[in-house]
Amino acid sequence: MSRIIRCECGYIARGDSDAEVISAIRAHMKTDHPALYESVEQEDLLSWIQLE
Repeated sequence: MSRIIRCECGYIARGDSDAEVISAIRAHMKTDHPALYESVEQEDLLSWIQLE
């Protein structure tokens, strides 16, 4: 089962593991939402993961 995190801007990060999807959303946040990148913690991201 793959994992996804939906960004508020519509971007969908996907991965086969928690680590992969978190890495993908972090890369997106770093380029598109730098303020959010600085303020969001690992625990927050883990709670945003959905199974697909």
